[in-house]
Amino acid sequence: MIRKLVLFIAVLNLVFGCIPVALAIDIQDVVNQVSQATYTDYLNNELYTRLGNDRGWGKHHNFVRTNILNLFTSYGLQTTTEYFTFEHESGPVTGANLIAVHQGTTRPNDIYLVGAHYDSAGNPGADDNASGVAGVLEAARVLSQFSFEATLVFVAFDWEELGLIGSRAYVDRHIGDNIQGMISLDMIAYNPTGAYHNQALIHGYASSDPWKQSLAASINTYGNGITPTIAGTLNASDHAPFEWAGYQACLLIEAAVWSNPHYHRQTDSVDTPNYIDYIYATNMTRSTVGCLANSAGLIGPVPEPSGLLVASGGLIWFAAVVRRRVRV
Repeated sequence: MIRKLVLFIAVLNLVFGCIPVALAIDIQDVVNQVSQATYTDYLNNELYTRLGNDRGWGKHHNFVRTNILNLFTSYGLQTTTEYFTFEHESGPVTGANLIAVHQGTTRPNDIYLVGAHYDSAGNPGADDNASGVAGVLEAARVLSQFSFEATLVFVAFDWEELGLIGSRAYVDRHIGDNIQGMISLDMIAYNPTGAYHNQALIHGYASSDPWKQSLAASINTYGNGITPTIAGTLNASDHAPFEWAGYQACLLIEAAVWSNPHYHRQTDSVDTPNYIDYIYATNMTRSTVGCLANSAGLIGPVPEPSGLLVASGGLIWFAAVVRRRVRV
């Protein structure tokens, strides 16, 4: 009788619990999960971007590190901290890259990576570069809800402002990884009216042009009116060490970056009136999510265990216990 019960429940699992439900999910469905409200909450409330905050040498540098780690972990991602030490004019300095991994299913060794630096130039750094970090966090939140063929990696780099120190350390430690494409989100929230309005620049080597073109195509499709321009080399952000190591990588940045009056100033803050364009930043994030989802090979939503599977699993365990007791 026990054996028949176990067999019956196992059949129910196969019929109702283990066979995935076919859902018509496409890249647009994934991109539509990107939320302006969530992005805004990250930038305003999690990343210490208020007037008087300092993510450089100030105490908020480590506070924001904790918040990023907690958010990565809350998405169910494999989260680690990689520490490194480097020499500074003030003496040895320790940094920490924050890494979250969403494992691929059928080709997990292929990696697509998006990163942003969380340190600042001794100021609140709302645009430079909490805007990019908020984009990475939102990309991680959204993409963690779906399964992909390839692996997605989300990184918050440390000490970019001191010379790309964190991204250099990451590349040195992961030089054997099969990174198929890397995007650095750096300053994606300043969008003034005028010639640069709703424009975006994609910088990188000519050897990274296929990857740059993929991102540009995603901006055209999911950016809600943002116009991308594929630009040349600019070794001033965390994509550069990846390109130096031979990987395809690029920088996504606002077109008005060089005319930003708050660049590296205390007014680079969410409290500065009429400064941060949350709609534009969200659309830059949407474009990034679309590029990653398409490149990594979208499979569908991450499957959740069915109630029947859980319940029947408990019945199988109970039946096994009863069977052992009968034998005794």
